[in-house]
Amino acid sequence: MKAIVQITGVQYACTENDIDAVMAAMEKEKPEVLLVTEQTHDYGIIVRAVVGTAYRGVVSRFDLELVLGMMHHDGTPVLVGKVAETDLDGRCYSVILTGDYPDLCAPADATPDIWSQWRWTGAPLMDSNPDDCRLAISLKVVLAELNRCGSMNRQTLIEHLNLVTQLAKWDVSRETQEQLGRIRRLVCSHPDPEIRALAPCLRHTIAALGSKTRTRLFQDDYFPMLCKSEEAAQMQQQWHAMHKAEMTDMSLWQPTITRQLQAIDDCLMQLPAELCYQKDQFGTLMHRLLYLGIPRAKLLMLLSALVLRKQLRSLMGMADDDTSPAADEADRQLAIRLAPVFYGKTDSARNFILLARERTSTEITSLVSMWVREKQICPAHCHRPLWRALHEAGIYKASESNWNQQLCTRKGWG
Repeated sequence: MKAIVQITGVQYACTENDIDAVMAAMEKEKPEVLLVTEQTHDYGIIVRAVVGTAYRGVVSRFDLELVLGMMHHDGTPVLVGKVAETDLDGRCYSVILTGDYPDLCAPADATPDIWSQWRWTGAPLMDSNPDDCRLAISLKVVLAELNRCGSMNRQTLIEHLNLVTQLAKWDVSRETQEQLGRIRRLVCSHPDPEIRALAPCLRHTIAALGSKTRTRLFQDDYFPMLCKSEEAAQMQQQWHAMHKAEMTDMSLWQPTITRQLQAIDDCLMQLPAELCYQKDQFGTLMHRLLYLGIPRAKLLMLLSALVLRKQLRSLMGMADDDTSPAADEADRQLAIRLAPVFYGKTDSARNFILLARERTSTEITSLVSMWVREKQICPAHCHRPLWRALHEAGIYKASESNWNQQLCTRKGWG
């Protein structure tokens, strides 16, 4: 069996200034390419492409499962291929792999499922919109016809292919990405030259999902559109119906919304791969989800939680984006600094920081006392070290003497 896989991100991999020269040399020489697996913190498993000793991009996300399946079959973390063709405009190229591979699909255990333990069930979920349903139908039609080659009118197939490229631009789910990968490979090897001629356009369209431009569009276009959708409005109406009594009581509506927002934030804190740091950077979040293989069901949960969070924050008169990337990084560094106070657990430190922000001085010391009793904060570090770090970060604004006095009144730690 021969398989053609696409390599992307050449412009980010090359240290040379002249990417055009690098691509031209690859087109001329058609060199050997080593595909090597790597586990990364931000993007899970990737497969790097190496020419000689130089890093030359990564296997595209829609060919990743295929390549990992081949590696699993061969029992190796490295495959050897050869450059088949280059695409200078797209800053990508394809590699041909040969071998005895009985199944083009990766086995279920080829990639670890980092999403198995995360879910959001605390509120109604948005329904799938009509475009999602149309995309699902067109994906099925296209894959069925490409596998049969000739049962359907050519124009009908082309129309469904065009619909797929239009509607898939926002879908970063694992299932859709795998289907797009199979479609691209089948189009490239189709016996009809008019169908094969669609391959470059199809490749460019689906590769654009991971581009910097699309990351910006996710933030500026897709999320606002999602929040204004009929599905989002219906979800909010369902939430209000579930809390009708509280929402009509002036003394209860604000605490009810606050509790729901806290539940959402607590859930987002449990996202894998520290995705919680991107909850207010939707474009970056979607870019990472694309490479972390989020299942469609979990993607719907996450989008529902984020949209409901925005809706409820708006009801409370809260700004859409209180957390800047710089603030996220500052919290990350502060959590690392405070890890010893929390028995070496950076996650616990980060959770505490998020809980402590916007709370009064008294509330913060009450929180410290509670966490000491629950053995989440080390008593030996809960005075000057913790006070100084929180004070310098602007989280606890009162004096050290006030901190110590408040803690002394709550010393029933046991």
